[in-house]
Amino acid sequence: MKAEFPLNEVVGAAIEAVSIRFNNLVYELKRKNVDVTVLSLGEAYFDVPLRTFDDLPFPTIYHYSHSRGIPELREAVARHYSREFHVDVDPATQLVMTVGSKAAIYFSMMAVLNPGDEVIIHEPTWVSYPEQVKLLGAKPVMMPYDCGVKDYGRFVTPRTKLIIVNNPHNPRGEVLSRADMEHLLGVARGAGAFILADEAYSDFVLDGSFTSFARVDPELRNTIVCNSISKNFGISGWRLGYVFSRADLIYQVLKLNQHVVTCPATILQYYVAKHWDDLQKTCRPQIVELAEKRKKVAALLERYGLGFLPGSSTFYFFVSSSPSKLSSEEFATRLLKEDHVAVVPGSGYGGSCDSFMRVSFGTEPLERIEAAFAKIRRLIDATK
Repeated sequence: MKAEFPLNEVVGAAIEAVSIRFNNLVYELKRKNVDVTVLSLGEAYFDVPLRTFDDLPFPTIYHYSHSRGIPELREAVARHYSREFHVDVDPATQLVMTVGSKAAIYFSMMAVLNPGDEVIIHEPTWVSYPEQVKLLGAKPVMMPYDCGVKDYGRFVTPRTKLIIVNNPHNPRGEVLSRADMEHLLGVARGAGAFILADEAYSDFVLDGSFTSFARVDPELRNTIVCNSISKNFGISGWRLGYVFSRADLIYQVLKLNQHVVTCPATILQYYVAKHWDDLQKTCRPQIVELAEKRKKVAALLERYGLGFLPGSSTFYFFVSSSPSKLSSEEFATRLLKEDHVAVVPGSGYGGSCDSFMRVSFGTEPLERIEAAFAKIRRLIDATK
């Protein structure tokens, strides 16, 4: 029967972000005072003290700011990339602040994709990449998780316009080598395509193994870099991100920012710009602790016989539910309802990932994580 008021078919065909859908279930259970072990949230709970807002420019904080973002914050981002990653960015022409890195990624796609263009995405993929591509009338071309960097060329067609690279990787925890990045940039240039480098977990790599794609492509001819202030400073609810690339492309992103959001919240921009160094000093030792915790969580996974894809960074593991006969959706749902343990089904990260789950260890202490792993092991054994 024809709908009386037909809605947009592209949006209608989009699926919910599975990680957010499961976390909404967690919030609902917690409102009922159910004790849930939360291994599904895509963030780390840092101890971030609240600093004063009294020294921010009043009443400027109540009003719109520059649609590129306030100059002070853009300059802080540029200094950060120069100091930490040896990348030069012009904060006046090559950088735009956005409402979280999710908007930075979407606006970047909007700036380069036309309907029918193809975007290569390697599974497991962050849940929003393929849906954002489809919302723009473009086509996500999915690479199965067991493919490697050398396989990207097999997925290139004359319609390839964008290659998305999440580095460091959510949910693998993988960090790309410089050689792998140079290979991918070569693939992109050969196809006349862009690399969209999502570097939201850049600050979680402490051994010097992380290289920004902007270092490999210093002129940013084929590279768009998106990153998250919210993620790296443990203030995910503040929704602050940014994108930088060559000036002509960033101008297109600027127009989108103006028409969709105007600017990120002015007061939060001033706060982060004012306290950038203090926030970094506060979070960096906790990131060090998180890196040590990763080793302990890896040891617990091995103790309980839970396999996972290799990786060395972030606060995620992509854990196998094999040999369970349940789909990842069934497995995660049963684990939440019966055992009150929240993970994210692997199916949300691509069609080749239905025997996996994403486990985040950023919000729970080790003893609760270990108890959750015991429950996961029992459910696998009971359904194999």
